[in-house]
Amino acid sequence: MIEASIEAVPGLLLSFGVLALMLALPVGLLARIRHKPVTVRVLCAVGVAGVCAATLLPADGGPVAQGAVCDVSSPFPQLFLSSSALLNVALFAPPSFFAVLVLRRPVTVAAVAVLSSGLIELIQAEGAMGRACSATDLVANATGALIGVAGGVVRSHSRGREAGRWKSDVLWGGGLAVLGAFVVTGVFRTSVEPYVPLSERDGVQAHAHALEGSDAWIAETVAEVCGAEVRVREVVSVERDGRYLVTASTELGDVVGWWPEKRLAQAPKVC
Repeated sequence: MIEASIEAVPGLLLSFGVLALMLALPVGLLARIRHKPVTVRVLCAVGVAGVCAATLLPADGGPVAQGAVCDVSSPFPQLFLSSSALLNVALFAPPSFFAVLVLRRPVTVAAVAVLSSGLIELIQAEGAMGRACSATDLVANATGALIGVAGGVVRSHSRGREAGRWKSDVLWGGGLAVLGAFVVTGVFRTSVEPYVPLSERDGVQAHAHALEGSDAWIAETVAEVCGAEVRVREVVSVERDGRYLVTASTELGDVVGWWPEKRLAQAPKVC
């Protein structure tokens, strides 16, 4: 999401700068008037501006889908391996961290941050703004928010600052989380069409895994049988009784073999 935003959103950095000023200046002035710590509040505002700029500005390229759709394929293991997912985690951690330091209500901050992630994906699901909704982004955003909350709690305790009114925090935060989850989930179920990309479907993944290495083998076979100068134009694999008939098309004709046995079945006579 963030990588795509940097490349696809015109003027992203400029928009972030303007939005950060619009949020940080009044927050900083209000904190100074009320004799509250200014820096932490300004940093929280800048973090919120970063989230809004990276997730809610329209992307270049137009709509990505007809209607509201969301990729609901498993976020694992992409959550830990994808640079985009890790960037999402990093994006949502700072505002949650600073919000805990400012408000001293970690449960409420966690609820608001996670629900905000859900609302962002719900907005992106429409696709009209050139964005795309995915379960991986949702989990990555929520993970970053929770990491930020945990960091804020640790930082507060290390400075000897206890959470303010923890009972009301648990009550309000927990209630908000339950109610918000109910509403957001309901909207997703009634308004968004879930889908799983073809490459992520179990049958397709098993098929791809079974054929792993077959293209390289048939290309080597073509070179051995017909000569290294003969080029493979196309490789087609067809399942037959639990194994695959792999056909490599060349300018001399088709070279056919069985996979995974690696057994040649047919070759052009000119070879």
